[in-house]
Amino acid sequence: MQTSLHMEAPVTTPKELRNLEDRPKRYWNVDGIPELMMGLVWTLWGGALLLGDALPKSTGARAYWLIVPSILVLSGFVANWATRRLKERLTYPRTGYLEYRDPGRGMRLLMGLLVMLSAAALAALIVTGRAAGMEHTAGPVLGVILSLAFVVASVRQKAPHFLALAGVALALGVAFAALKLGWSAMNWLFVWLGVAASVVGAWRLRRYLRQHPTEAQT
Repeated sequence: MQTSLHMEAPVTTPKELRNLEDRPKRYWNVDGIPELMMGLVWTLWGGALLLGDALPKSTGARAYWLIVPSILVLSGFVANWATRRLKERLTYPRTGYLEYRDPGRGMRLLMGLLVMLSAAALAALIVTGRAAGMEHTAGPVLGVILSLAFVVASVRQKAPHFLALAGVALALGVAFAALKLGWSAMNWLFVWLGVAASVVGAWRLRRYLRQHPTEAQT
């Protein structure tokens, strides 16, 4: 007498498929390390450009500007490598993947408000830029664009903390429009936005490590 065993394949629902697809995204945004590294890189970029502008026009200054592009590109590769190594050492042993909660109604309203404010500020800067010239509008416009980018990233990646950086970028754009710093506003934007991102990333990493101690710490 022969018997056969029939094993039914487990049914995967669309929600489970989306959950699997979103795991790398949740893993990437759970601990504050990416924001910390991004902030350090942006601060380095802005500081390097400001230093170059402050140097007297000489052979040394020309040599400095020759190596600056390599420094900027290399810093991006180093930050990416450091982010992955830190996650391998700190994040994966503690939680692996961790899911964000969907933003509530208040958070969605805040997102919409930031988008409207950013769009209004961008329109105003473009109109006034025709009279003031691009020198005084490039930095503020970049600040508004980065603010909108952070809002979009917050929605797509379910990362509400990006709204804080969106607010900082928008405030810097408005401040630079009033101060009329010229082209240096773009460099200062990277410096101060980089500092803000580093602070947010460091705070989130500290909170994450406290909430998820290793077995040796418990």
